[in-house]
Amino acid sequence: MIFFVSQAISSVFSFEDVQKLRQHFFANIQSNGAIVAAPSKQNPDYYYDWIRDSAIAMALIETWYESTHAFGYKERLFNYISWSQKLQHQYDPSPGQDILGEPKFYINGYPFDGPWGRPQNDGPALRASVLIRFAQQLLDDDEAEYVQANLYNSNLDPNSMGVIKMDLEYTAHHWSDKNYDLWEEVYGYHFFTAMAQQKALYEGAALARRLNDNEAAVYYEQQAKLIDTRLMEHLDPVHKTIQATLLPHPGPQKTLELDSSIILGILFNLQKDGVLTPGSLYVQNTVDALYEQFNSMFPINNNHSGEILFGRYPGDTYDGYQTNGIGNPWFILTATMAEYYYTLADNLPLTKGNQSTIAKHIQVGDNYLKLIKKYGKDMKLSEQINLNTGVQQGAPSLTWSYVAVLRAIELRDKLTNKLK
Repeated sequence: MIFFVSQAISSVFSFEDVQKLRQHFFANIQSNGAIVAAPSKQNPDYYYDWIRDSAIAMALIETWYESTHAFGYKERLFNYISWSQKLQHQYDPSPGQDILGEPKFYINGYPFDGPWGRPQNDGPALRASVLIRFAQQLLDDDEAEYVQANLYNSNLDPNSMGVIKMDLEYTAHHWSDKNYDLWEEVYGYHFFTAMAQQKALYEGAALARRLNDNEAAVYYEQQAKLIDTRLMEHLDPVHKTIQATLLPHPGPQKTLELDSSIILGILFNLQKDGVLTPGSLYVQNTVDALYEQFNSMFPINNNHSGEILFGRYPGDTYDGYQTNGIGNPWFILTATMAEYYYTLADNLPLTKGNQSTIAKHIQVGDNYLKLIKKYGKDMKLSEQINLNTGVQQGAPSLTWSYVAVLRAIELRDKLTNKLK
């Protein structure tokens, strides 16, 4: 295994780099548990707590808590739970909307009341998933009282069922509804949302069972299995790729319904077998098709051989400021490609026959991270990278950009330790 060790030691980001990334990430977390998507209040105004972004951010903190049991992480999770309780019990000013489908909130906890794409149903599922993992940790540590008082109680009273139970009930009863996608542009049935919902319901069933809420466990599992059928509808049998949204739908029409959110869905709900595993033909074809599109779409990628900067989808018109421009590469999605290749490496058994493939996947992942380092000077990461100049644009110091890079680095470190 000496070959593996030499292959895995060198990391793209130094210890100091990682500390800076973490520092910028933590700067966006408020003392009341809210997390601003970015500190920018105008052009663009991202000074809100988006349910999706915050859940993805807290999932990273939860994994740090699992591996360290450090009080600082636990305290942040408790603050996030209090904040989530506050949001779930707000009055919704938008007629006919359920507060749980609201995508973003002001930092005082009041729901954003302007026109927006609602509902967005991935948020409650993502939030349930992170808090279920935390609840399982708390139960392991004999803190069942806190779990039942704040996170999951088998009664169906909205005032006392707990944050997780509310999100699971909403997800179980609304997964089959049309809603807006994670980019907040398309109304329909989305792959990413369905993947997030299925994961939450399976994990929710396990927690319900552990807390002797067996009827709910059976119901959540039934719904999760039904989502399987929905997910299969996203497969394009002709091109052997995955479609982001089921056709027909209003809003941006994407080439072959290709979208980087598909890769996010694959990584957020890792499957052990079947057509949605990271290494399956459908997923690899989707990655290759996206690569081809972004390679030809972004002039800046002419400067890169091999790994390139990734954007959201072919034909994107959001440039970080307005919706009638030209979409750029994103830090989130370029880092997601690093995580994808590290995941492929992590999924292969450590055998002599797999050595070169594992090494190659790690190298590809590293090359994607090198692009982040190249365009992310001082470890300050905006939302987008200009498709011509490489200068950062869009919301500055975007929370999710840091989370995506730190997630990839985490997995890279895990691989390094595994290969020692």
